[in-house]
Amino acid sequence: MKSTETACYEVVVSGSGIVGATLALTLALARFRVLVVDSRLPESLSDELTPDLRVSAMSCASVALLRRIKAWQRIGDRFCSPYRRLETWEWPSSRVVFDSASLNLPELGFIVENSRLQRALWQGFATCDTLDFRCPDTLKSMIYEDGHWRLTLSDNTSIISQVLVGADGSESWIRRQACIGVSGWQYRQSCLLLNVETLDPKKDVAWQAVHASGPRAFLPLYGRWASLVWYDKASRIRQLETLSRPLLTKEVREAFPYRLGEFTLHNSASFPLTRRHAREYVKPGLALIGDAAHTLNPLAGQGANLGLRDAQALAEVLIDARNHGEPWDTLPILQRYQQQRRGHNFMMQASIDTFYAVFSNDLPPIKIARNLGLMLVQRTPKFKQWLLRYAMGI
Repeated sequence: MKSTETACYEVVVSGSGIVGATLALTLALARFRVLVVDSRLPESLSDELTPDLRVSAMSCASVALLRRIKAWQRIGDRFCSPYRRLETWEWPSSRVVFDSASLNLPELGFIVENSRLQRALWQGFATCDTLDFRCPDTLKSMIYEDGHWRLTLSDNTSIISQVLVGADGSESWIRRQACIGVSGWQYRQSCLLLNVETLDPKKDVAWQAVHASGPRAFLPLYGRWASLVWYDKASRIRQLETLSRPLLTKEVREAFPYRLGEFTLHNSASFPLTRRHAREYVKPGLALIGDAAHTLNPLAGQGANLGLRDAQALAEVLIDARNHGEPWDTLPILQRYQQQRRGHNFMMQASIDTFYAVFSNDLPPIKIARNLGLMLVQRTPKFKQWLLRYAMGI
């Protein structure tokens, strides 16, 4: 496209991560004219390489959405690791077990590498004749006037769009340019991700051992691969990152439960834990989704699932409004999306923050109380099923 041309779209999505790409594909399959812009080139993937450190526990609801847009099928069964049990405990006697059989489901969800899912979504772009993908490219300016956006890309290409969607992550440029404020803070913990190869395949059970300094979690991947997640004080995580691989392996063996068994550590990376929530999700002609709208403590592994619920809700609002002849690109229509999602996301943030506050306190009375609470949950099947359905979005 020449820089002197002006292209017209109904929706421009800034960001082609899992959430942004899902929204773009959903709208394009509904015959919206969509442009996706992203600065990141696709990562190369090989079946022989170590799995991506960044993985997501996709709920059944998220998988159903991805199946509808034909993205899930492109990943390949080999790389979609189902988990049917989820266990969490602090004391052995306070173990809570969530089981897919209790909900008459074949699985609770799947563990999948983010890069592999993102590649499957990008492959879907090529099948949609109403979707254009510019990568690597970035938005340079955005002006809303006369009911539409005038956008300029990094090569000075001019774009006109009725709706602009910020799916550009927690440091969203779209959000800042739209002058949408955020509330939030940084937690006192950081997170260390570790790729390990276990001696025996660890099939379909994910688990999380709770400690006052932070949980230790295990996520089964394909074959003998698994992802370990170590939450701890930021200073402790920084110290762990300085260790050689043999010394880090020794620390992992001492910190994680015995049930992990023998393993080989391959690589690791860390990130700080932050909580942000946009004060509003929409403005005239504009919407935020995913991490651009909210981030939360990853304790419950809900970040990607919440983002996909955002994408689904926004797509359904726009598609339904257009099908009923409503002015789908106006603020009152976009506010329907905000009304559906902002309160729900806030409640999920608050629930996880409460869990974090309760389980990061090492005072004996609180420690006893929280373990009694876990015992009560395990002994109350109906409440346990409700918790599971709420987390899974079903």
